Amino acid sequence: MFKKLISGAARLSVGALLAFALLGAAVMPASALYVDQNRVPQAREFSTQQVHYLRFTFNYSDPALQAFAALPANSYILSIDADVTTAFNAGTTNVFTIGATTTATEIVGSSGSNAVITAGTAGIYHVTAAAGLGVAVTGNTTYQTYQGQYPQVPLYVKFAQTGTAATAGSVTVVIAYVPNNDL
Repeated sequence: MFKKLISGAARLSVGALLAFALLGAAVMPASALYVDQNRVPQAREFSTQQVHYLRFTFNYSDPALQAFAALPANSYILSIDADVTTAFNAGTTNVFTIGATTTATEIVGSSGSNAVITAGTAGIYHVTAAAGLGVAVTGNTTYQTYQGQYPQVPLYVKFAQTGTAATAGSVTVVIAYVPNNDL
């Protein structure tokens, strides 16, 4: 009798946990890049020599311009990968850029030597030739700010659209970089 009671209670507990988890998942809102713009991003830097990564997802419904992270000054940006999982569908243009100021074009711009992420076309973009790679931006004191005693470079993302406003669009971006922590 005691074994049946424990077995029944265990099944009830597992069932209640599962129901609670499913209810919680259904109530949780979807979120992407929205970052508190009053927060000052901290640059991430491990003490060992290794490649660091920043990853973020930007959706069509996020604010058009956001400060989302910071890199340590003089970091070497190796590459930027962008996976446009859902094409942005604004009526005329869908321009997605990344930079160190509110113009957000210093690292990945909309044309020319700053390689382009084509937000209006789904696909994977491996950016290895943008003008902002290497230390071109992070080594420029014009873009460096101080958080405490260490200089860092803020990062901004911008989505500019013209024509009918986008009703769809999502891109996940990974920035690979190496901080200047030479031994």
